[in-house]
Amino acid sequence: MSVKEDSNLKSSMIDPELHKHIYVVIMAGGKGERFWPLSTESEPKPFIKVMGDRTLIQMTAERATGISSVDRIFVVLGKNHLDVAKKQLETLPDENFIVEPEGRDTAACIGYSALMLLKRDKDAVMVVLPADQYVPDSENFVETINVAAKCATIGDYLITIGITPARPETGYGYINAHEILQDIKGEICYKVNRYVEKPNVETAKTYIRDGHYYWNSGIFVWQARVLIDGIARFMPGLYTCLLKLKDAISSNDSVKIESIYKGIQRKSIDYGLMEKADNVLMVPAKFIWDDVGTWSSISRVMSSDSNGNCIKGHVINVDTKDCVIITEGFVTGTIGVSNLVIVVSKNGVLVSSVERVQEVREIVRRLLQ
Repeated sequence: MSVKEDSNLKSSMIDPELHKHIYVVIMAGGKGERFWPLSTESEPKPFIKVMGDRTLIQMTAERATGISSVDRIFVVLGKNHLDVAKKQLETLPDENFIVEPEGRDTAACIGYSALMLLKRDKDAVMVVLPADQYVPDSENFVETINVAAKCATIGDYLITIGITPARPETGYGYINAHEILQDIKGEICYKVNRYVEKPNVETAKTYIRDGHYYWNSGIFVWQARVLIDGIARFMPGLYTCLLKLKDAISSNDSVKIESIYKGIQRKSIDYGLMEKADNVLMVPAKFIWDDVGTWSSISRVMSSDSNGNCIKGHVINVDTKDCVIITEGFVTGTIGVSNLVIVVSKNGVLVSSVERVQEVREIVRRLLQ
């Protein structure tokens, strides 16, 4: 599927001078564990049709065209996923696929991407998007990113997007922010007080009652040079590697790039930088968002039948309630069951209680033994 410019999106809201420096970086790593058997290591979650007739990465890339032009949309991924990515995003230029020698978590992925953008544009503003999130509200998404981009360029700020929590979720990290920064030209932008790890349900309930806690979306906006400055200050080991990578990139030395990359410590951008920096701001999302982290979460984003079943594919059910049933290429029948996740594909069959579906990784682990 091609990525097309969407004239219905509010890209015109971006200031023209700012717009020409905005680049979108889509992170498309992953091992395909949480959505087995439909996803695999060679074709993980971003590249499968979890819902509808488009993959999550296709939806992400199309959303990105409301922020920037196609030639400034980049995808960071492993070499094993390059072919499938090019097939699904066929209008992206070949040079816009940034291949990591190996996965070293999000700090390395984002820092490496920043080097590539700065080589092209010293004033580059990065919008960093995970490839596998569900955001059906493209118009308000673009509006939120527009606010974040303005905030990021008024000062040397690292901007994160916060999601107003809809439930006491224990599977997400949270951001505490309540102090409105008044000097961002009237736009609502909060100073981040702290990041908190995934809470238990009682703690999550107190966060919701407090009203100043937001889900951590993993969506970021910043000037590329500000990101590198932050890495230099709080992640000196990564910064040293990035300086070496910069020289290797300039000389187009792929062997040296791979060797340097292997020496990078695995660390997330949240833990390595965002939790420590004092220039982090948060823009609250105006859009609908879901991480779609497990098969059971599909029920939040797909319509259900009169018995509460979320179904995709050829399914015949009798006396079946509150199930997620996804079948690809096979007829699947159910009788007298409830609260199950059933996924049928050419790679295997998953049958799990809704409550334990997050343990699908254990199946993948045993398959690889």
